Amino acid sequence: MKKFSIVTVCRNEEAAIRDTCESIVSQHYQNFEWIVIDGASSDGTLEILSEYRNEIQHLVSEPDNGIYNAMNKGAISAMGEYLIFMNGGDRFADSDALLFAAQSPRAQMLYGDVYLGSQTRNIETYPDVVDSGYMLRNMIPHQATFYERATFEAVGGYDESFKIAADYDLYIRLFEDARVSHYHIPYPIAVFDLEGISNNRKFRQLRKRENHRIRKQYFKTYRYSLK
Repeated sequence: MKKFSIVTVCRNEEAAIRDTCESIVSQHYQNFEWIVIDGASSDGTLEILSEYRNEIQHLVSEPDNGIYNAMNKGAISAMGEYLIFMNGGDRFADSDALLFAAQSPRAQMLYGDVYLGSQTRNIETYPDVVDSGYMLRNMIPHQATFYERATFEAVGGYDESFKIAADYDLYIRLFEDARVSHYHIPYPIAVFDLEGISNNRKFRQLRKRENHRIRKQYFKTYRYSLK
């Protein structure tokens, strides 16, 4: 039986953390540990998390150096065979998400589909095979990805020099460099928030700069100027 480590990173997520918590504790497949890394929240986040304290195996609340620093911190504490990052505001698609992952063949990376937004049942699907070059123009949300913990550690986890695109960098290192074995779970695993930071207009230029840096490093055929 696969054991999962669910890592939840949050800071001042009072409005959304309960939905995340409920989606985790309602999973029918229960062979998982739950790790919460809180960035010293000053709102009601910790009070809500305290209601789920019996289900949380590891809870830390302290300042961090950004979301990817916190996610790496959670991964270091993990003991499961697979990691999945279900951060504050994220949530599983339904109560069978972990069950479908548990029933999947073993691979270094498992990934499923996502529902686009909380008010729709539109599904974003992903290919069964990720060929070389796929990540140049595509992305798979971390909320729908299960990383084999040993593989995540072997490639060094998230590059904390990135503020918004370290997940994209990690996928490229896994798919393009390491050519990890992977399996597509043909089932919605998570809800992808269309209002999240990756789609926030405020961070658009930062995302462009970081994506440009990543593509320039890994793709020899990449031809694009930020100008």
